[in-house]
Amino acid sequence: MEFTIDESWATPPYRKGKIGAGRWHVLLGPYKVGPRGCDWNVEVWFDPGLRSPWRGLGFSRRVDPDPLPVAREGWLRGDLHCHTLYSDGDSWPPEMLSAAAETGLDFLGVTDHNNVGHQLAYGPGGNGLPIVLPGIEVTTYGGHWNAWGTDRWWEFREPESKAVERTIRAAAESGAVVSICHPKPFGPPWEYQGVSGFHAVEVWNGPWAQLNAASLAFWESLLRRGDRSVALGGSDTHYLHARDLAARDADSLGTPTTWVQVGDRPTVRAILDALREGRSFVSESPRGPQLYLEPDPARVGRVIVEVRDGAGTGLVMLSEAGAVETTAVTDPAWNRTFDVPAGASYVRAQLAGANGNIRALTNPVWTDRL
Repeated sequence: MEFTIDESWATPPYRKGKIGAGRWHVLLGPYKVGPRGCDWNVEVWFDPGLRSPWRGLGFSRRVDPDPLPVAREGWLRGDLHCHTLYSDGDSWPPEMLSAAAETGLDFLGVTDHNNVGHQLAYGPGGNGLPIVLPGIEVTTYGGHWNAWGTDRWWEFREPESKAVERTIRAAAESGAVVSICHPKPFGPPWEYQGVSGFHAVEVWNGPWAQLNAASLAFWESLLRRGDRSVALGGSDTHYLHARDLAARDADSLGTPTTWVQVGDRPTVRAILDALREGRSFVSESPRGPQLYLEPDPARVGRVIVEVRDGAGTGLVMLSEAGAVETTAVTDPAWNRTFDVPAGASYVRAQLAGANGNIRALTNPVWTDRL
């Protein structure tokens, strides 16, 4: 591999800038090393005349002629997890943003690994493109975590629980929304037991069948302990151009989709506030199904569920005790009220298809707020 860094351009994910005088260090981080180890060689050379020319980007994707179902007023749909050439993806940030627009997303969380160089290449979005949530996936050998609403690099070189929690708390205190990524086998899993300070858990990463039930169980264990962390989803899209991928790598933008309630303020801050506060749900795609759960203003101790485009699914209402009621969704536009069981700390809702795969899930309504 060859990398170039100069004042006007740098090979992703490196940052352009003046090469100052002094002692420099090379940080080597081979991810998977066999039992015999690996050989390596580093060569560094300086060429004051070397320039890497910027080339134009051509990109074309089929636009789906079938319009997306309309969301509730004040709700946006987006994807919170993707990668470009600035880490281990195969596309440039403008390509990823264009693909997100053509998928019908309103916002895109940009989360390349352990750097923020991609953020300038994306720009702010808007004006017909999805709103860009500047972010980073902090990647360690013991687990990954996303932070959105940050433009800085966070320490990843201390893979020990106390150090990880210290960094997570610092990111949260800076105003970022912090989420544990894909705590499931081959996610890779989250090994920092007992760490706290994060706002959310990525319970749905890629298609549901990719072991996301383990991530959901991880989050549910937190809820049962009274931890009010929020459930989020992200596609973890890496490849827009590659073909013949293994099934676990063939993710696509919007699978799943995270929906947020922002009212009449479609801004980065409004989206981050909605994520932090759990005014959100997750569905299998930008087409839904849409699943809304809210307190019933007409009666204390009761909630309202609305399902759009979910006919043929099964609705399950859950508390910390498990499933408390199950019913079939029979119409494309469907709603019903449910009484919260006595003694429950919270209720949440999820939709399952005929094959048992989850198609949508909500965040909890906590009973002390009813």
